Formats: sequence, structure tokens, C-alpha cells
Amino acid sequence: MLSRLNILFLLFSLSSCSLFRSQNIQDSKIKDLIPFIQGTGEGKGRLGINRQQYLFGFDAILKENNDWLLAANIPLHGEEILILKDLTHEFDPEPSDNDLGIRIEEGIRSYLKSQRQSPELAKTFLIELRTLMRLVLHQKLGLQIICSDQECRIGKSVYQVEANSKQLSLKKSLSDDYEIEFAALNLTDSLFRRTSIFLRSKNQQSPPSNLLSLELFWN
Repeated sequence: MLSRLNILFLLFSLSSCSLFRSQNIQDSKIKDLIPFIQGTGEGKGRLGINRQQYLFGFDAILKENNDWLLAANIPLHGEEILILKDLTHEFDPEPSDNDLGIRIEEGIRSYLKSQRQSPELAKTFLIELRTLMRLVLHQKLGLQIICSDQECRIGKSVYQVEANSKQLSLKKSLSDDYEIEFAALNLTDSLFRRTSIFLRSKNQQSPPSNLLSLELFWN
């Protein structure tokens, strides 16, 4: 079943790329690119946690109370939801358990324990995911960000930024061993058609390995 889903997802990805011609963004100003990052809408997604991979259709919405919801319909698992409550606040004012958030946190925590590393990075990742979504949705939330050609700031969080011909990348170190990266790709006239979030090793002795990847392909 999973291999068949992988084939369907690959076909969807290729067809999406063929329908929309991407712009070269290398010479664009970072502050002009940030508003093109998609934070609400629908599409297809892929979640990878260590060696587990899940493919899904999704809806992402920002509710009137400023809760951000990512509802993922995962084959054989059903609908699972990630909720980031009231993004006008820097920290979650009312932490809540939700299916997809638990899956992500437990997957990261399990891997770190197997490597005899601190499992606290799992919670740190979810806190950082919240901050990234505050940055992406800052205009709708009425928040201020400050971006230069080298970095973007929202509150006390600072991300190193880089734009090459194909993607906009925001990175932040989370520990001595791991970093988070938010990548926006396939810019059309009005939005980036693909966004990806990675939790990866900073080990320079080998190619960077992704402990977690969350890829969203927007319709």
C-alpha cells in the first residue's frame, strides 16, 4: 500500500511542477518573498519521522480565534490534526494534545532515546514550529517581523535566511547536534507551491540526515 501511495505522490508532485513555472528568486529581497509563503489552504503532504513515512491530503486553516489547524487525512490511520493555539501569543497559552502533534513528538522522542540523546528536543521542535507559523502568518495575525538579506526576526527568535534560484530557506540551530530548516519552493505569480520543514543533524562528517520532514504541496 505504501509503495503505491509513494508512486501516486510522486506523480502528483511531478504534475504540480509541470503546471506551474517557478520563478527565479535569487535576486529578490527577502522581505518581499516572505508574504508569498503559504500558510492556509489545501493540498497533499508527506510526513517523514526517522524511517516512517506518511502520505496525506490536508486542509490548513487559521480560525477566528487565531488557532492554526493542519488536518491531515492519512490512509489507514484516518484524520489526524495538529493544532497550534492562538498564534498571537509567542508561547502556547493552553497546551493541548492532538493526534498529529503527538505522532510528531513521540516519533522524535523515540529516535533520540534510541541514540541516547536528550528527548527534550522533541518539545523544542514543536515550539519552534509554532514560531515559524507565526512568522508565515504574521500579516493575518497582525504581528511584526524584521527581515534583512541575512536574517529574519520575530520576537526573540532569529532565523538565518538564504534565497537561491529555486528556494527560500530559513534556518535556526536548536542544539549542538540539530537544526530546523523551513524551505519554500516553486514560487508562481502569487505563492510558493511547496513548503517543507526539516529537523536535521548538523553532523558535517556525513550528508545531513533528516530526523523529521514535513512537506506540503499546495493546490
